[in-house]
Amino acid sequence: MKTETNIFRSEELFDELLRRAGKDGAGEVLLGYSEREKAAAHKKLYGCGFSQLFLEVPLSDRPGFDLHIVQDAENIRKQAPYDRDLYDGYGELFSWYAGEPSCGDGLDVVYDFRDGLDVPPMAYLKMSDDTPDFAGFFRKAGDAEGGSRYEQKVKRLPDGWAPWYTGTHTGRPGKPLRIGCALHSRAKSRYAEDMRLLDHDLQRLGFPAPLSSVTCARLGELFAFPYPVDVQLDVMEDGSLGPTLGISLCTGNIGAKRTAASLSDGSMREVMGLLERWDVADKRWEKLKASLFQVSAVLCSQEGVRRRFVLSGNIGFIKARFKDGEPAHDAKAYINLRAIAESHEGWRDGDASPRA
Repeated sequence: MKTETNIFRSEELFDELLRRAGKDGAGEVLLGYSEREKAAAHKKLYGCGFSQLFLEVPLSDRPGFDLHIVQDAENIRKQAPYDRDLYDGYGELFSWYAGEPSCGDGLDVVYDFRDGLDVPPMAYLKMSDDTPDFAGFFRKAGDAEGGSRYEQKVKRLPDGWAPWYTGTHTGRPGKPLRIGCALHSRAKSRYAEDMRLLDHDLQRLGFPAPLSSVTCARLGELFAFPYPVDVQLDVMEDGSLGPTLGISLCTGNIGAKRTAASLSDGSMREVMGLLERWDVADKRWEKLKASLFQVSAVLCSQEGVRRRFVLSGNIGFIKARFKDGEPAHDAKAYINLRAIAESHEGWRDGDASPRA
């Protein structure tokens, strides 16, 4: 299988993007990677193309990153067939996807490096307006019952919740199936006015604990920011909901320069200050500005081929997680990295990052 550019290896592009995202001390303070982790990432990327990457970084505790390898539908079909061992055994899933005429916006394989370099990855399906073959996706991802669990939970979603990705992690206890829902603006506004309405809707879905009054107040602060909101839930093997509620602010719809300005003196700085007050972020967030870039650069491959790319790094999402209805226990930033050959059509500054 060839990479997206047909010339540059994915590992080469990853190294260049990681170098730029780690400049001015961000590599040590924010990303916390070592040569061992870089080698592990190279192994995961070997022979695999990507449309974009996400580095999922904690805003407190031990620095490091989890790696999201995202492939959009067009690239998956262009690069088929896939060796079954690619993407840690998910090659067969990619080959299956390439043969589906209508099955969402692509796939995302996530490596939780911070939990250990040998932890099995999680596979996500990114949805679109078509109707994906959920049963086929979960079957190929190793969770034969996942399709029915997904359908049973989604049909009970409140009004204004739009599922846009789902995934399964068969290597974790309880085999959690994850569902991510984008809140329509009306639903977000309704909850922002009275967070008890969100608590009520979560209880109807089967969330195992009510939201505490402190949690409701803090979620109200988060929903007040001018960003789209995603809600993330886990459905366990027995069909029950897991105890963790993920709330993400979707920040990737502006270019790197505007994001940097917002981190200096704008809404994103206010978000980070809020997370600091909640004790789920420390001062490392100030290094996020160093990880932002958007440049046109000529790269030279290992074979000596030179080609001009648009290289970019931006913040796609900020996520806080709440467990057992209690206040947030951690927060993360998702750094979106892309390397696009300048002949690529349809890219422009400020495009929203495809969700992953």
